[in-house]
Amino acid sequence: MASDIDGAIDAGLMAFRPCTCAGDEVVLVEQVRLRLRLAWDARDRYRQREARLAGRAAEREAKRLKAAGVSGVAGQARPTLPTGAAAILARAKAKAAERMKP
Repeated sequence: MASDIDGAIDAGLMAFRPCTCAGDEVVLVEQVRLRLRLAWDARDRYRQREARLAGRAAEREAKRLKAAGVSGVAGQARPTLPTGAAAILARAKAKAAERMKP
């Protein structure tokens, strides 16, 4: 069946316009043409949606990188601690080191 449809497309199925004098025999051709048109339209909408989502994802990633202060760098540097937090951490490390001594 797929090869028949491929052959019909190659023969100009989508350009087919039935004559007003045509009978019921063209109903099947019109149904296949309509289904094919609907499928093509759905495929186009899907591709457009995927392109929009990819664009939005790229924008979010660019904003995230800009907010993190990274511009084109693969790895992110660790943020520095505020001076008060660094002092507290240093005291905690010193206290832990004293406890580890025998």
